[in-house]
Amino acid sequence: MQLNTDLEKMPIEDASVEWPEDLSPYVVVARVRIGSQTGWSEERSQVVDDGLSFDPWHGLEAHRPLGGVIRARKAVPRLAFRSAANGCPIHEPVSARQVIE
Repeated sequence: MQLNTDLEKMPIEDASVEWPEDLSPYVVVARVRIGSQTGWSEERSQVVDDGLSFDPWHGLEAHRPLGGVIRARKAVPRLAFRSAANGCPIHEPVSARQVIE
């Protein structure tokens, strides 16, 4: 990630501006390690492909994204369309175990 160090040279509201690395070099903030997983199955594909969604607005308030682009994305009624087109409501998992099993 890059930390914003200068709001004039690194505007949050203008996604077309590339943030200069000399003002803010990329910083590694995490490493994700995922153990072995069961291979593809029709049942898991149904659960994950049709039953899950990713929405950055589900996270903690402190971790929510900034900027007009993401606010515009929030307003798009994409989940309602997907659910209606598939004939299947979106069921968000309560735990990772629901997806793994």
